Amino acid sequence: SNMKFLVVLALISVCNANVLWHEQPKTNVDLVKDAFWDYVAKATQMAEDSLKQIQASELGQEVNTKLSQSADTVNQYVVALKSQAGPLSQDLLSQITQQAETLKSRLESELSAVNTNVQPYAEKLVSDLQTKMDELKRDIAPLAEAMDPETLKAVLMQKSQDLKTTLQAQMEPYAEEMKQKMEQSIEDFQTSLMPLAQSFEAQVNQKVQEVQQTLAPYGEELKAKLEANAQDVKAQITALWEAFTQKTSQ
Repeated sequence: SNMKFLVVLALISVCNANVLWHEQPKTNVDLVKDAFWDYVAKATQMAEDSLKQIQASELGQEVNTKLSQSADTVNQYVVALKSQAGPLSQDLLSQITQQAETLKSRLESELSAVNTNVQPYAEKLVSDLQTKMDELKRDIAPLAEAMDPETLKAVLMQKSQDLKTTLQAQMEPYAEEMKQKMEQSIEDFQTSLMPLAQSFEAQVNQKVQEVQQTLAPYGEELKAKLEANAQDVKAQITALWEAFTQKTSQ
């Protein structure tokens, strides 16, 4: 039926656009509706005001209701994905925390050897390290929860570099040998972060693929039909438009 076709078309647009896996300012329902009406506009080359008329009509409302229902189905999968990914982001954060603690205790034990007149500097360095670590975790948490490994990797690099620069600036009062030790500890910390982020990315991608495979039966078969029947698609949308104009001209 026409309506079923519309719903499917919307689903395909959404699945193909792969918009589901990142936090978007719009809801998935809005994205589905936009994708669909955008498709209608392109396929029929309809004037914008005509399209707006359809959208506002009873027929348009009916279409939007169906689109909302299809988006809800997709949303259920997305919710399932996010619940599966929750433990992944928790795991990543606790591993980063662990590396941070390791760095902190390494620096503390290295600095415990410094003489008393440098002690106040040592305390400030450790306290600044703690602040930077807290910032890093605070900035990473929402990205891990949103399952956005790309941005997460970039922020992790930037923040760990920032941390390194801050601490290096405070190394002036120390002997060369001490500086080298501290530098090494910070380097090791930085090096430990990337594999964690990459492993997180691989796990997230796997979950996304699992969910996309679950959604694929909606999309693949129908996408093939759409491609085979491009003219038919246009005909169906045109028929929709004609049905609409008949209703409104009565």
